[in-house]
Amino acid sequence: MAVYTEVAPDEAGDLIHKLGLGDLHAMQGCAGGIENTNYFVSTSQGEYVLTLFERLSFEQLPFYLALMKHLAARGIPVPDPAQDANGVYLHRLRDKPATVVNRLSGKSALSPDAAHCTAVGAMLARMHLAG
Repeated sequence: MAVYTEVAPDEAGDLIHKLGLGDLHAMQGCAGGIENTNYFVSTSQGEYVLTLFERLSFEQLPFYLALMKHLAARGIPVPDPAQDANGVYLHRLRDKPATVVNRLSGKSALSPDAAHCTAVGAMLARMHLAG
């Protein structure tokens, strides 16, 4: 399981509420991943992923999160970091950088075929066109 840092439901719920994403109904550690702590969270408003960054610092993350916001705003199906009332999408949880993003549908393709590669290439083209 890719949970390196334990987060209590009340801690997650406080962040979810601060982001205006409703009330926390459930949270479960994600089984995949190699570097970050991820939890699937269900709220009264939808399904999200809470990520605590285990290696990247607060100073390194704004570029990546801003890129995700930029691509999501242009219709690219990427995780979209939720913002609080002040427009902030990078938070501190358990003394680590944290964010909450929408949960995308789908699953990992552990044995990709030619169709998967074609789809990745098409998405890469869309990302480049998004500016």
